[in-house]
Amino acid sequence: MKDRSSLYQEVLRRIEEYKPQGGLDTSSKLFLHMVSVKHGEVRDHCAGVALLAEAVAIREKKDGKAAFFGGLFHDVGKAILPAQLFDGHNITAEEYATIKEHACFGFEILKDMHLFTAVCSGAHHAMYKAGYGITVDDLPKEWGLESVAKVLEIATIISICDFIDAFTHRKTQIRDGSDAAGPSLSAMLKAKYPNHGSTVEIAIEANIKLNS
Repeated sequence: MKDRSSLYQEVLRRIEEYKPQGGLDTSSKLFLHMVSVKHGEVRDHCAGVALLAEAVAIREKKDGKAAFFGGLFHDVGKAILPAQLFDGHNITAEEYATIKEHACFGFEILKDMHLFTAVCSGAHHAMYKAGYGITVDDLPKEWGLESVAKVLEIATIISICDFIDAFTHRKTQIRDGSDAAGPSLSAMLKAKYPNHGSTVEIAIEANIKLNS
């Protein structure tokens, strides 16, 4: 399996290639440097999700750039939580409740600077039944149906890729009940995202290539 530390350099190269507007490049580098100090696992996970979401979006002829930056920042809210919550131990129910706050924290951190990415961060755990994070009421009122559809589409890709990367690399227990659907990653994901079976299969395949 590929060394996770290489993902960091690959993501930095992608940022330079994309040349995003509105200071998103600077925000991206700042975030990566910040989480590198005490949240190395979060940094590697965000890098992995960014690259995987980008690959899936491109395969599905969606916006790969939006998926990349949405994936990169999807866990930005964890940066303000204690580092020991992400050190690999099996967290308690109380710790899990604290961790679940990261989605809304991420939205609040980004919403005044990078709104589309902020919604992806806030909604990535709300894209499945019994999820959590921001709600429809938090979406920008000025957005039309096309913008709402796009952000939900990208957030769903990020959500699936988030689960896959976590399943592949984390040592902690699954705490959202997904493992009740069966022992295989594919079975768990198809139960969690019943309307997105094709995306699930594409993402699983892309994850194997990314980590080989």
